Amino acid sequence: MKSFKSKDLMIIFLLSSIYIIITSYPYHLDFNRSILEYVSFILLILFLGYSLISLLQLEENYIDILKKPARLLAFSALLIISVSVILKFSSLGLHLKSLTLVLSIITMFLSLAAYIRRIRYFKSNRNDKIKLVAESPIQPFKNENAVIRVYNVGMEFKLSKEKVNNLKEFVIKFLKRQLSYSEFWALKNISFEVEKGDRWGIIGLNGAGKSTLLKIVSGVMKPTEGSVEIKGKIVPLLELGAGFDPSYTGKENIFLNGAMLGLSKEFLEEKYEEIVDFSEIRKFIDVPLKNYSSGMRARLGFSIATTIKPEILILDEVLSVGDAKFKKKSENKIISLFNEGITVLFVSHSIEQVKKLCNKAIWLENGETVMMGDAKEVCEAYEEICESEEV
Repeated sequence: MKSFKSKDLMIIFLLSSIYIIITSYPYHLDFNRSILEYVSFILLILFLGYSLISLLQLEENYIDILKKPARLLAFSALLIISVSVILKFSSLGLHLKSLTLVLSIITMFLSLAAYIRRIRYFKSNRNDKIKLVAESPIQPFKNENAVIRVYNVGMEFKLSKEKVNNLKEFVIKFLKRQLSYSEFWALKNISFEVEKGDRWGIIGLNGAGKSTLLKIVSGVMKPTEGSVEIKGKIVPLLELGAGFDPSYTGKENIFLNGAMLGLSKEFLEEKYEEIVDFSEIRKFIDVPLKNYSSGMRARLGFSIATTIKPEILILDEVLSVGDAKFKKKSENKIISLFNEGITVLFVSHSIEQVKKLCNKAIWLENGETVMMGDAKEVCEAYEEICESEEV
């Protein structure tokens, strides 16, 4: 499906509005008004036809309309004849100024109506497609050898409607029964299983629940409902550099962050040179972390985390670390881990990365499963919906 844009209709609406303002201006402006009227007349005829086609055939975008100039001219001619006949038998007369003014008013309303209808059409069309895809049957658990099993997982958050700055304020509001919350389900009824060696991509728009799902699978968060079963050693790369102390040097933070990941001091000492070399910050390794850029901190965190060879690897947008050179380097590092047969759950907004690195995918929308299965099929369905939404 092509991408549909409605900026064209908004431009026509604005131009028509501006022309009405100019022609209604009580004082003479410093330009030849007759030339303006002739040029406006020609443009308005084309704008009229364009707006009418957009109103009647919502599925067409500007490329489709401009590819058929004969149809555009036919619609424009039909409209100008109709307007001319109406003006001839009206009190306005058939003057060029009155004709262009009426045409601009009609164009303004036609373009606005087409704009509103097109947006409603594609929003409705998108929801119908998502519903159709979501209604496709999801296979129940069959494989007893699955290393990750997520069953009917739901995650509810209680969002406070009032700002509470400290414990004292919380207690007072609690005793006065002034605390109120709204329920928000970040995930609902999520079920899937991952076999050993599978590489699953998790895709969806911002707020779809992707990172929340990874945190639940990693054990960082406990689901409100449902269960998660894990078989094997799991290493989550969710927030690179989480737990770093800005007052410590890079070297000290290697051992601090490694300890938080469950790595022994002996293991970190053995891997120290490898970590420093991969992060490419050797000349800053004895500098306090507070003097590092965000990219340098992320590179150090990535280098520490990827020294481990886990059975299950959880990745949350970690391949967007650093500059273009380091991104390629980190991607190659992850691929080398993939080639060792580890199981992967991977969140990314880069559909090309998911297609390249994953063999299966799950698409989330507003916390619910829309589609899961072969990575290429899921990604193509997701791209089609995203393209149709570009209005």
